[in-house]
Amino acid sequence: MRGRHQSLFHFLLICFTCLGILFSPAAIAGDGKTTPIKMQLKWEHQFQFAGYYMAKHKGFYRQYDLDVEFIAATPDSDPIEAVLNGEADFGVGTSDLLLKFHQGHPVKVLGVLFQHSPLALVSLESSGIDTVQDLANRAMMIEPNSAEIYAYLKQSGLSLNSLQTANHSLQIFELISGQVDAMSVYTTTEPFELYAKEIPYRIFTPRMGGIDFYGDNLFTTTQLINLNPKRVEQFTQASFEGWKYAMNHIEESINVILANYPANRSRQALRFEAETMQDLMRTDLIEPGYMTENRWHHIQTIYQELGLLDRQANMQLEDFLYNPDAQLNRLKSSMQWLTLTVIVILTITALTLYLLRRVNQTRKQLAAMVQNSPIPILLLNERLTIIEWNRQAEKVFGWPAHEVLGKDVIDILVANSHQASVREVLKNTLKQQLSQTFSNKNLTKSGQLISCNWSNAPYHVQHKKYVLCMAIDTSEIRELKAITLAKEDTQEECDLQKKQALLSGLVEITQLCLTIWEECTHTSKIQLADQSGLWRVSLDNGTAKTRTLDKYLSLETIPNNPRWKTVIQTANFIIRQCPDHPMTEKLKKLKLRHQHK
Repeated sequence: MRGRHQSLFHFLLICFTCLGILFSPAAIAGDGKTTPIKMQLKWEHQFQFAGYYMAKHKGFYRQYDLDVEFIAATPDSDPIEAVLNGEADFGVGTSDLLLKFHQGHPVKVLGVLFQHSPLALVSLESSGIDTVQDLANRAMMIEPNSAEIYAYLKQSGLSLNSLQTANHSLQIFELISGQVDAMSVYTTTEPFELYAKEIPYRIFTPRMGGIDFYGDNLFTTTQLINLNPKRVEQFTQASFEGWKYAMNHIEESINVILANYPANRSRQALRFEAETMQDLMRTDLIEPGYMTENRWHHIQTIYQELGLLDRQANMQLEDFLYNPDAQLNRLKSSMQWLTLTVIVILTITALTLYLLRRVNQTRKQLAAMVQNSPIPILLLNERLTIIEWNRQAEKVFGWPAHEVLGKDVIDILVANSHQASVREVLKNTLKQQLSQTFSNKNLTKSGQLISCNWSNAPYHVQHKKYVLCMAIDTSEIRELKAITLAKEDTQEECDLQKKQALLSGLVEITQLCLTIWEECTHTSKIQLADQSGLWRVSLDNGTAKTRTLDKYLSLETIPNNPRWKTVIQTANFIIRQCPDHPMTEKLKKLKLRHQHK
């Protein structure tokens, strides 16, 4: 029997070798002939696709005998459907590719360009849209394959039925003329047009709601990979080599675009696009094309939690993510007989997944409700053990979820002097089944003592009792009140010298905040202003500026009536984000000393 299996294996190996020779690129195209390739872009020609242009113009495709044609998008085109229908061999798509994959479409992601998606919504300040919730029942243009936008809107409390959407024209004229109130844009392009026309605008990005997806994913079909794995590997490698070159030679790439592709973009607009893309690609740290299965699993989970993807969807993504080495392994595996070991492994895995799903079913149902809340939410069982701990709780209290789950909430969060009373309140909530509110002192992971107002509500799932705890950090409010009183006293009693001391203290706090931020995150004041949401970021000739924040870095430029609340809020933001930095304690003391002046 063993001899028969070996003979059969050798026979199949010979057959597949012959087929490989017969259908190889050389056999199909012939020696010395180029292979035509069509690539579907997801927008009009612009720097967004510079890496592919440079791969062609620098000969990276030609070295593999590939003759690549780029197809620009039109208002009615869908890049993913164009590739699936055979109109193009490769395409650039959004994270909607994951939804297509789970719908049974044979898409395969070859690599990722943007580590953070630039897709966002923009509205004019004159429209009266101040928050994302104001978009309900307002006319919007949203481009195809923008599920992350819909996920952001749904997570923000908007019913998808309340949205008035129209086909995207790929132009910003409809927004400026008032035909629509908002439209989907790339933060790398359209904001420059509005800035150049001196039109005030507002940007709403999914990242504001904790939805951080990949952007501009290079993809193809499994059929093309199975038919010509070598061609796919060569195209992928040449494309990302082109991106390395483009981002290291921006001016040369802009010249190529202006000379060879009808971009309808000025040199200044293309330069702004390139500079903005650097922050989204992070080519200083990450190779173009880099992606991880864990990040795609996270994107898949977000889709499931928001109801955009079936919760029972298969979690295995190896058939979705391209791995050149996996093609050979899959070919070898298909020529081998299934053994008893494989059957046993599959059986054990299926049984384990079934048991885990039954055990964790309740927890998953509850987790979806609290995970994306904008305020800290905890879920406790009858023993007051933490079983859910959302992202905002991580930010406010400093404890990652994996360090607190399964532990007593009183021991983790409550100051010693308040532990007995808090435990009594929570026990009464469970016993009397009545919602209760109270205030107490809480400890963060860094040891900082903060004041919180808590609302506790009883909750039933499958005949078991839980307590849903929601917190509001009131420390900052109390600090601001104290500073308000101090400021009023200063205005009435202090002379010019004390006023100068006030300004000097605010400058010192702002300078220290920036120093800690840069050393802790290795990013600039632009990211500090953007992520804290406390300082305005504006564009100056295509370059991001923080003019207001800059004024608070020097005594010569700080306003006579400073925004002292914003400075204190910035200090609190830094203390929460960088609790372990060696100068954070100094910032705490400086803030306390300043607020009592």
